[in-house]
Amino acid sequence: MPIVTKGDRELGRSLASFGGKGVFIQELEEKLLNGEIDMAVHSAKDIPMELAPGLVIGAALKREDPRDVLVKRRGAGTRFDGCVIGTSSLRRELQIKRQYPHAEIRMLRGNVPTRLQKLRDRQYDGILLAAAGLKRLGLLQEPDLQYDFLDTDSFLPAAGQGILAVETREGAFDEAMRGLNDPQAETALFAEREFLRQLGGSCNAPCGVLCRNAGKKLRIQGMYVKPSSETATYAEVFVEQTGPAAVTEGIRELVNRLGASGFVSLVGAGPGRKESITVQALECVRRADVILYDNLISPSILNEAALSAELIYVGKRAGAHAMRQEQINKLLIRYAQEGCYVVRLKGGDPFVFGRGGEEAAVLKQQGIPFDVVSGVSSCYSVPAAEGIPVTHRDAASSLHIITGHEGADKAGQNLSFEALANERGTLVFLMGLRHIGEITEKLILQGKAPDTPAAVISNGLTARQRCVCGTLENIAGLAGREKLSTPAVIVIGEVVSEKQNMGRQSVLPLSGKRILFTGTRKMAEQLEQAFMPFGAECIALSLIETTQLQNQDADRMLQNVKQYQWIVFTSASGVKAFFDRLAKLWLDRRMLCAVRFAVVGTSTEQELEKYGYFADFVPSVFTSRQLALEWTAALSGDESVLLVRGTQGARHLEHALAEREISFDCAELYETRTDYRRKDELQRVCADVDYVIVTSGSGARALAEMLPETAAQIRVAAIGPETAKACRQAGLTVCVTAKKQDAAGIAQTILEM
Repeated sequence: MPIVTKGDRELGRSLASFGGKGVFIQELEEKLLNGEIDMAVHSAKDIPMELAPGLVIGAALKREDPRDVLVKRRGAGTRFDGCVIGTSSLRRELQIKRQYPHAEIRMLRGNVPTRLQKLRDRQYDGILLAAAGLKRLGLLQEPDLQYDFLDTDSFLPAAGQGILAVETREGAFDEAMRGLNDPQAETALFAEREFLRQLGGSCNAPCGVLCRNAGKKLRIQGMYVKPSSETATYAEVFVEQTGPAAVTEGIRELVNRLGASGFVSLVGAGPGRKESITVQALECVRRADVILYDNLISPSILNEAALSAELIYVGKRAGAHAMRQEQINKLLIRYAQEGCYVVRLKGGDPFVFGRGGEEAAVLKQQGIPFDVVSGVSSCYSVPAAEGIPVTHRDAASSLHIITGHEGADKAGQNLSFEALANERGTLVFLMGLRHIGEITEKLILQGKAPDTPAAVISNGLTARQRCVCGTLENIAGLAGREKLSTPAVIVIGEVVSEKQNMGRQSVLPLSGKRILFTGTRKMAEQLEQAFMPFGAECIALSLIETTQLQNQDADRMLQNVKQYQWIVFTSASGVKAFFDRLAKLWLDRRMLCAVRFAVVGTSTEQELEKYGYFADFVPSVFTSRQLALEWTAALSGDESVLLVRGTQGARHLEHALAEREISFDCAELYETRTDYRRKDELQRVCADVDYVIVTSGSGARALAEMLPETAAQIRVAAIGPETAKACRQAGLTVCVTAKKQDAAGIAQTILEM
């Protein structure tokens, strides 16, 4: 069905003035998500780097001519200086000026026939268009026009130019997408979009790229124009065709050869729990190549980072700085200059006493592009969590945010306590707990009423949140007696009295409990869903992750999958790996029509159901040992079985089948790897959690390995007896074992303690 978008209607303005090329896509994505349409066909160069959640590029069609064309009226000749050239692309403008430095560039909008008519009407002497579009529209043979095809060695196209891409809902029409997809175009589109990603750019960035086959290698050419420059730099690399990792590394080398700085985002993570982070900030974390993070961010946020991302702790606490600011600045510059997308992740907001302004100034001085992603600040969100509004119609019409950590190097910038004492609004001091006695004394000395209501809130928006209320005269003593710890927010003003009207109430059974999840990201998501309704603070810190394998022996088994009567899955990861591999091998799922399925438990069963299949056997206790005991006993002995498993799993099923002389093959489709990036973070977090949830033997071993001195001291909750046994073998202390071996079961077990 034809759809006219805002980008088609607003022809009198530049695309950049109302959203860039993404305006052509947004309305189509809305119709895809609501089911009004099932597929949208785009010119791949127009697709934004970030698609709407739930949508994917399902197929890349065979590439047409990727070149750009300078279209002129016939008879215009070859001399073209002093002419007017039409384009709305900064990439095209910067490159055409290399050939015609005295040309005047004017904005050109409209569809292709409209643009050609403007050329015929002498509004332009020449216009720049994509050869692919002209060819598809049958407009390359117009008798009154002259076409100069621009050599890609000196005039590189946009990423994806000449490729049509089909966008659809994730998981929908997989077979149709495979039939439409051209592998060579798919590889080229991946490489060219990866080039944009590493530049921190988009389809509007001043850059060009082209990926083509060159024998057994890929030839990738790139063009980049540095900020505040009009000079294009060109470079190329040759990359072995061994997969996405090699292409990504080749693109990184290309970016470095171009001297292209990466991009830095100064991102606020909000205070306390992961739920305080904004959607925009979370997307930055997910896209980052390098994350420099502070002490006060929720560890769960980093569970959203790419497995390939480098995680660097640069956090600070009073008297215990991990890294000086000068060192942090150098790291930002270094990684950006290497072409990385760098996220500087700070608790709260980066520009509220976060030294974000200093980092921004350094980046600007170095010519490194950056942006600022604001975060929720603790100055208002933490008081709100205790029922204290920082402004109130009857109590305070202004809010004053003050640092409670005045350094000795701030000569001439000291706070005026006289001015603060005379303020009638709310005073909020951040980072001031160590100096609370000095702060309150100075305010009283300068005339602030000693009976002014005051509060101190410690560890805001976490399970350890605590609050004491008093007056300006006694609040320092109360905070000391209650042994409140940093981070803390000090609130002074009449608004504190409002707490009695709307104060926080902890009514959920696990409120105040901190639960640490150490399993894979998928498992951590299931555990979060199980625990959060009970009020627990969930900390996802995945120490292990599964990675799918390419195994020739397993591929042969899958290609003959219809010979098996049973397929057995011992994990949800195995289910996903199995169906992903079927798709990559272009194998028709209808071969499974006569196959029965046995699974280890409910999470594996639910994953299988996502692909449209139902388990024929689930054991009464969700362990591979029990599956082997119950399921093999029901077999007749003449079945053929395919076990889908990881490389490190237990061998109970193999032993049971061998003992009964039942024919079986074992397809190892994934492996579990330890994520050593989380070691330092684990050691900081583990000292202050109530339970550490362990869901597998590999998770138990990773936990013990990363906590060699304190492993026996933590309170481990095991998801089942097999995991509990592995925990004890690793030297961990198991305080509770789930009665039912799944996320809901371990949550219920802890709830009943």
